[in-house]
Amino acid sequence: MIGLYQLDGKWPNLALMKIGAYLRNRGEQVQRIGALEQTICETVYASKIFQFTDRSYVREDAIRGGTGWPDWKGLPNLDDEIEHTYPAYDMWNCTWAMGFLTRGCVRHCPFCVVPDKEGRIRHHSHLSEWWNGQKYLRLLDANLTAHPDAVGYLEELSASGAYVDFSQGLDSRLITPEFCEAIKKVKLWGDVHTAWDLPEAEDRVLPGMRMLRDALPKDSLTAYVLIGYNTTPEQDLYRVMKLKEEGIKPFVMAYDKTNRYQKDFARWVNRKAIFETVKWEDYRGRKR
Repeated sequence: MIGLYQLDGKWPNLALMKIGAYLRNRGEQVQRIGALEQTICETVYASKIFQFTDRSYVREDAIRGGTGWPDWKGLPNLDDEIEHTYPAYDMWNCTWAMGFLTRGCVRHCPFCVVPDKEGRIRHHSHLSEWWNGQKYLRLLDANLTAHPDAVGYLEELSASGAYVDFSQGLDSRLITPEFCEAIKKVKLWGDVHTAWDLPEAEDRVLPGMRMLRDALPKDSLTAYVLIGYNTTPEQDLYRVMKLKEEGIKPFVMAYDKTNRYQKDFARWVNRKAIFETVKWEDYRGRKR
């Protein structure tokens, strides 16, 4: 038996689901497993996406892949045929679809693995490769807005009639009026996300955010705010308060999740009831 072992991640692992489908189509006996079931498998594929996840319970000969490993890489044998295999959603009891229309990014942010992992922006697949009428679909593209045919992809998503989660966010520096008109026709699954990671990028990110905010249903735009990577607490506070003033919901991403200040600041912002009623200095003083 071949085992598919997902160490971390709150969503089903797309690479493992594709490998599982490919192997099953070849007649192999394959199933999703936990740590203790590794002993009964002839082969184990183990995926880890976060570096802080404990890896001590993975057997030595497991085929490993994912950005969580020190020498991270894609899962072996994920060649073109496997990459374009319809995922085995049933192995994870996953009732929604997930996948990529594009891969890559035009940015080279030093804190992001996408440029090294995926390379330049390019077309990756048609929606029909990984969606088969599910009511909900989760788009995993790192920077859909960077593709020259971004509006065309939005039209494809709109035509599906499915509810769409733009899970990795949209690059507000590349938002156009045409893009906004097209996204209005897409059914949304949750908030649309964008990001303001660099404090000095204010004049480049806010115009696009405002266009998105005005095109989307009220209170449906969230901006990721990276803290702890070449930023000061004053810059962190300025960004979240500026976004609040603009009617855009901030969501803080701590670069170092072990840092006390970053953990506290993220908790203050991301718990909306607290963020709306308690000032940072009062919250920080209470924590101290």
